[in-house]
This record gives sequence, structure tokens and C-alpha cells, in this order.
Amino acid sequence: MSAALVWAAVAVWAVLAVYVAYTDLCRAIIPRRAVWAAGSTVAVLLAGAAMAAGDLARFGWALAGAASVMALLEVVYRLWPDKIGFGDVRLIVVNSLLAGWWGLAWAWWALMAGALAEWPVAVFALIRHGRHAKVRWAPGLVAGTAAVLALQLWTKGAID
Repeated sequence: MSAALVWAAVAVWAVLAVYVAYTDLCRAIIPRRAVWAAGSTVAVLLAGAAMAAGDLARFGWALAGAASVMALLEVVYRLWPDKIGFGDVRLIVVNSLLAGWWGLAWAWWALMAGALAEWPVAVFALIRHGRHAKVRWAPGLVAGTAAVLALQLWTKGAID
């Protein structure tokens, strides 16, 4: 049952990921309500999976991973609000929560993979528009997190 709950959390995240990437590309916005609703659902599903597996520490590590990433991004957002939007920060927190299910470090790997996936687009935007270029981060963040999730699901499964 716990594996099914993890897969349900991945499915909820996948729906959010497609929606957010699309809205960010089309309207340059990441809908707050969608991110918080999906993020809350992912958290509840992972908590249920942890209880079903009898491993509440695992959910604690997922929360710790998301909180640590959020703390860093809060500082980055406050120092350079023109470089990253708060919608991106919210999305990264949900990504980190789900990736953190496999361990604290995977929350950070998801962030890094997302940044690396968007890096070529960001460089192109910088070359084309200069220092004031606006980068739509959601597609890259989603792609990087999807790669990390796929790796974890392939190598370790929903529950190790």
C-alpha cells in the first residue's frame, strides 16, 4: 500500500509539473493555488506512505530536504527578487519534498538537475536580452526533477 501512495504522489506531481510548465511558458506565471494544492496532496500521500511502511523518519527527511532548500531559496529570493520568482520557489519546494522521499540529498539533486536543465535556455536569454533577461524556470525545474524521480524509481523503487 505504501508504494501505491508514493506512486500516487508522483502522479499528482506529474500533473502539476505539466500544468506549471505550460502556464509558465504561455503566461510567465506559476499558479500559487495549483502548487499549494498539489504540494499539500503530495505531502499527505507521502505521510500516509511513511505511516503504512512504518518509517516516519523517511517522511521527516523529505520534509527536512524541502525545508533546507526552501531556506536557501528564501534568502536568494530576498537578495535577488529579479532573478527568480516566488512561484519558482514554491515549485522547487514541492519538487524537493517529493525527491526528498529518497533521502535528504535528493532534494538538492532535484534542484541542481532543474537548474542544469534550464541553464542552456538561461544562457541563450542572457546573450539575447542582456542582464535584464527573464528566464522561465518551470520547464527546466520540472525536467530536472523528473529525471531525478525517474532515476530513483528505476533504481530503488517507490519504497526501498
